[in-house]
Amino acid sequence: MKKIAVVIAILISIPHAALASGETIGSLSHIHQVKVQGKKILLGTHEGLYQYIGADKVLRMSPEVFDVMGLSVDGRRIYASGHPGPGSKFPEPVGLVLSTNGGKDWKMVSLQGTVDFHLLESSGSELYGADSQSGDLLYSSDLGKRWASRGKNTFSDIALNPAGKGDALALSQGKLFGTKDSFKTSSAIPLKIQLTQIEWNSKRLVASSGANLLISSDMGRTWKKQYSFKNPIGILAHSNELLVAVVGSQVWKSSNEGRTFALAE
Repeated sequence: MKKIAVVIAILISIPHAALASGETIGSLSHIHQVKVQGKKILLGTHEGLYQYIGADKVLRMSPEVFDVMGLSVDGRRIYASGHPGPGSKFPEPVGLVLSTNGGKDWKMVSLQGTVDFHLLESSGSELYGADSQSGDLLYSSDLGKRWASRGKNTFSDIALNPAGKGDALALSQGKLFGTKDSFKTSSAIPLKIQLTQIEWNSKRLVASSGANLLISSDMGRTWKKQYSFKNPIGILAHSNELLVAVVGSQVWKSSNEGRTFALAE
């Protein structure tokens, strides 16, 4: 997935210096995903689940060593997918696993040994996952227990409306698509701009377009510039408490819905 490649290129380039204790960004071989849980910045890496602390320091959140290729956060629920690491109890591929205690323990939910989700998004009881094995987009309405195929995946990002089941937006080659029936059907939303990332929480629908952070209050039909960086936004991650933007080799955070940003140090 294009989004994953961007994550790796950006975060591995963050400068790292020796620390007296803890691990550093430089100790991680690959970083696949960036998500936010409350005010914590989470990293899905080749070595497992980590918390990003500052310009260099990371903390391991999970004793389970596995290659976290897909990662999604919804409140206390952390969903993940990928491949087992040395000594892992997970099968190959991992399928969908769930933690409700910050990654300390994991429950195998479904699709063990069959599916490797890279794109993984969730809200309430709904999940979408793009399976790297089959190329299909899968949808679940029951917390990941059962899945239905939506055909071959063409989306680079998906954002679920937390206020309405079946309602979601997705990006394909910069174009925006919407659905009211969980992508059984979808329609293009005409825009004069191209979007690169999209995030939706209970407060705000946000997106990136080049160096600009955009907000929408009408389900994505129109967008207003909220903030501009000097360089293009590589990654967006959003919770109700924190908005994170990865720009070049820097991680920026905002606690006021993107009106102002500070470096995550």
